[in-house]
Amino acid sequence: MTTFLVFLAVIVAFAALVGYGTGRAGSSDVVDRDAQRMRAELAAMLGRNAHR
Repeated sequence: MTTFLVFLAVIVAFAALVGYGTGRAGSSDVVDRDAQRMRAELAAMLGRNAHR
């Protein structure tokens, strides 16, 4: 049981080290056009329903 816990701790430490050493995937400058389109369509639908 102790060997298993030590082995698990080593795996977690290695994963944390690899995760800390690499940058985040993606870029903050990327614009999600699908999300923008969906928000615009939802806003338009909500706007149409508010006038009735």
